[in-house]
Amino acid sequence: MLIVRDSFGNLVGAIAMRAPSRISVLAVELFALKTGISFALDASWFPLVVESDSLMAVNMVNSVEDCLAPEGGLVEGVRRLLASHVPVTVSHVSHHANKAAHRIARFSLRDQSLSCWLDGGPLWLMDTVYDDRPESNGFG
Repeated sequence: MLIVRDSFGNLVGAIAMRAPSRISVLAVELFALKTGISFALDASWFPLVVESDSLMAVNMVNSVEDCLAPEGGLVEGVRRLLASHVPVTVSHVSHHANKAAHRIARFSLRDQSLSCWLDGGPLWLMDTVYDDRPESNGFG
């Protein structure tokens, strides 16, 4: 589950897919990071700022130490993507700062298929994306 936005907070693309039920929540977060970064890099969207509400995933990806956790393969995959392109930053944000990502994650729990949207999306997603934009919250 991932959302790609431009520097104004507008939706550029989104992907929703159901994660396998037998993997950890951390593995799902890392897989989403890897998929999102790959998606954005393939589209040549630079500079790239990646945000995740998983502090553990962000810390693992940004660490210079070898990852010995069971999710180490995913961590190394994300690190390879990050090392091959500049500038890319990965930072932690509260899930309250990105309601659209939470909404699309809930959608993917109900929907069995892969859903992909470019330059727009269903009304339920677009409303939330608009509400997440800084100027709609009085912060812009």
